[in-house]
Amino acid sequence: MDERSLKKTDKMNNYHSKVLITGISGFIGKALYVKLSEIYNILGIASDEIYRNQNIILDFSDITDDEKISKFVSIHKPDIIIHCAGIAHQKIGRIDSEIYFCVNSYATENLAKAAARANPNVYFLFLSSISVYGEDNVTGFVSENGICEPSSDYAKSKLDAEKRLIKLFDEGLLKKLDILRLAPVYDSEWSLNLDRRVFALKKVAYLKFGSGMQEMSAIARQNLVDFIGFRLAQETNRVADQSFCNIFNVCDTKSYKFKEIIKIFKQSDCQPSRITLRVPLALVFFATRLAGLIFRSKQQWFYSCFDKLACSLVFDNTKMLDTGFTPKYRLKSVFLKSK
Repeated sequence: MDERSLKKTDKMNNYHSKVLITGISGFIGKALYVKLSEIYNILGIASDEIYRNQNIILDFSDITDDEKISKFVSIHKPDIIIHCAGIAHQKIGRIDSEIYFCVNSYATENLAKAAARANPNVYFLFLSSISVYGEDNVTGFVSENGICEPSSDYAKSKLDAEKRLIKLFDEGLLKKLDILRLAPVYDSEWSLNLDRRVFALKKVAYLKFGSGMQEMSAIARQNLVDFIGFRLAQETNRVADQSFCNIFNVCDTKSYKFKEIIKIFKQSDCQPSRITLRVPLALVFFATRLAGLIFRSKQQWFYSCFDKLACSLVFDNTKMLDTGFTPKYRLKSVFLKSK
């Protein structure tokens, strides 16, 4: 059966399935809509009223507006919820800790409760982050069973959301739960998560910290979208009342060395051609320790900045691969696709 026939069959099988994508106007949400709209009936929640799409039912709401969100969910009763909405990691001091928890944690719990009340068999996918593991003493390939010691308010709020969702599962309210701990997500049109490791301020130069042999896990946006699509396809083949609670590290097949990222960026058409400056790790260590002494309330965060630049942060994606999913994209194929 060719690909077109497969898509047609999937569309027929899932025609009545409603998929709610929160944060549908965002970097990941928009890509999910493009991927899933060929197969599923899509609902969307977006905070940006500029975003318009006549092909789906949209609700323009603040995700923390529990009453409005609950009403929307109770009316439409989605079969699947992909929860992308939230506050991403911001510059230090820009957002208060309580706001992170209000948006990323409490609102997630309330959405899950409302969804389960509207449809007891709802499949809930939560986009978390590998930052929940923290950076201190992270060595080797970190599996989903690794100790979580988050250093930032963002990561702490994501871990708190995970715990709340797992508690709902343990209580029997949520029956189908996937927690996706995403490695830094990138695409040729948006690569901030990689830029922070290899660029100076305003991209005036590439920075090679130490030897540049440090490695990091990352996930191409299309690989992430494809994995979510793969999980939804698997859901259609499960027993209707089957319960599960999974945590996945979601990463590209292999990790990337910092010097490899610099090399690929220099060859691409979407990143600037700049000189490369070597930065001694001792200098980074001194700067982050000094900042930690001055801003003691954020000391842990500054120390984690050194770890992100000086150490390898590689995460074990075996559990994701064991589902049968194979990521198709790599850093090179994303940034050098026209070459």
